[in-house]
Amino acid sequence: MFGRLGRLSLAVPIVICALASAGRTVELDPKAVAFQTPGQFKWRDPFNKSPANTVALHGDGVNGFYVTLIKWNKGGNFSRPHSHANDRLIYVLRGTWWNGTGTAFDPPSTVSMRAGTFVTHHAKGVHWDGAKDEDAVLVIAGVGPAASTRATETQGTFSKLNPSAVTFLAPDQFKWRDPFNKSPTNQVVLHGDPSKEGPYMVINRFSPGAFSRPHFHPNDRFITVLKGPWWVGSGPKFDTNNTVPMPAGSFVTHFGRGIHYDGAKDEEVMVLITGMGPATSTQVK
Repeated sequence: MFGRLGRLSLAVPIVICALASAGRTVELDPKAVAFQTPGQFKWRDPFNKSPANTVALHGDGVNGFYVTLIKWNKGGNFSRPHSHANDRLIYVLRGTWWNGTGTAFDPPSTVSMRAGTFVTHHAKGVHWDGAKDEDAVLVIAGVGPAASTRATETQGTFSKLNPSAVTFLAPDQFKWRDPFNKSPTNQVVLHGDPSKEGPYMVINRFSPGAFSRPHFHPNDRFITVLKGPWWVGSGPKFDTNNTVPMPAGSFVTHFGRGIHYDGAKDEEVMVLITGMGPATSTQVK
């Protein structure tokens, strides 16, 4: 549906004032970590009057990897049949999102995808999507160009999703690394292989008190906090009191080779992570 996305750079200097347990100001290294909370997002339509609204969180949607937030406003707002040049990786953040495939535009017959569902819009697959009785908020990631190509509509009805155009996994279909969730940290790989080159999307889960130790990754990682607060620190010294809370809905960038550590304190945390692999980590002593 959307063509050229506006660019929003997150690589801005950050000196965060946060109440650490010792009551001191916590500073994050802006070469390692940048973030925005939901109240800081710059929506394309600040008054949210259009059928759909967007925030470009990373990239311009033309070249390279991009991450965008799309809100479909309730009221039967739908895109028309279209396709994209490359795969789009989509996580339903809130609400219920409805999808159909093919050139026959038939919103009443669409398939519902509830919050927590992972969806792939496959390259060149004709599809259409939107919201019915409630808003739908999506995190979309992929490799540009993100522009859509309109398909010629035909008469007829929609019956079932064409898997060459749209596939999806509901939350109860996720294959977690630890299916019993007994380990301090857990992960489900939604797309790709994080150890190899190419786009990937994963969810990491931190049990209360679980923290990584100072480490870095070779490439930038883009994180949406699904359940928080998620606590993030930077630098080689591990100190959970020197971390900043990222509330649910925040968008965080861990810059390539920037030393950081993160985790949960008093409650479980879940984060959606995407980027271009390899996403291996190197521990810092």
